Amino acid sequence: MKEDVKISSELSTTGIYTLLLFLSKQITVDIGKLGKQKFPMGYYTYTGSALGKGASSLKHRLARHMKKEKRKFWHIDYLLADENVSIEAIIVTETNEKMECQTNQHIKTIVGAKVPVKGFGASDCRKNCESHLLYFPEVENTDFLVQKLVEHLQSASGILSVCVIH
Repeated sequence: MKEDVKISSELSTTGIYTLLLFLSKQITVDIGKLGKQKFPMGYYTYTGSALGKGASSLKHRLARHMKKEKRKFWHIDYLLADENVSIEAIIVTETNEKMECQTNQHIKTIVGAKVPVKGFGASDCRKNCESHLLYFPEVENTDFLVQKLVEHLQSASGILSVCVIH
């Protein structure tokens, strides 16, 4: 993980988040029921939600994602546990609405987005998302992708308040 990614104590209790991940080399990871999967080097986004309280709160969920050592429960836990995977930024939308799939679908329309593993993070998806993990093989710069994601979320989905955590 990047040393300077910090979870603010001022975050809302609930929201939708997108993790911007970087894989420093191609890896193969056993993703629970999805089995062994290959992930090429490069940038990925993972969109999730935290709409509960306590352990299901936004702050708690993000802090959990940032830990390498944890019980593997979600698909993303298996990927984040690999030493070659780092969280470069987190884009947070503070909301009480179930917008995870809508947000993911907006991100998916960014040029070059690809689905690396069908069903990843989308086992409870109600909007027929192929995956909540997206791969951007042509992106070479974290700042470029963060800017595109924020612009896209604000214009395409009408989200006005987006927080970027580096």
